[in-house]
Amino acid sequence: MNRDQINTQRRASGRGGWIPLFSGESRGRAVQRAVSDINDEGYRVVFIIEDKPSFLWMLLNLGVAIVTLGFYWRSPGMLIIGERV
Repeated sequence: MNRDQINTQRRASGRGGWIPLFSGESRGRAVQRAVSDINDEGYRVVFIIEDKPSFLWMLLNLGVAIVTLGFYWRSPGMLIIGERV
């Protein structure tokens, strides 16, 4: 980790499907994990912005959901931006 960086950016995305549904996984939990990681590294969260995936990403994600029979897919994530404290 470069200690000279002023800002950092993380992408937190939850998994979707049957397996994450029964294990309690959600986009909120993914954001919580990313925020705690950012805080542990000495940053504070400044912005949390919803990620806007491209049409191709959504199309490929639909293909993954169909191939896995709905057991797994990626949900759109959140971009988390932090600044050095």
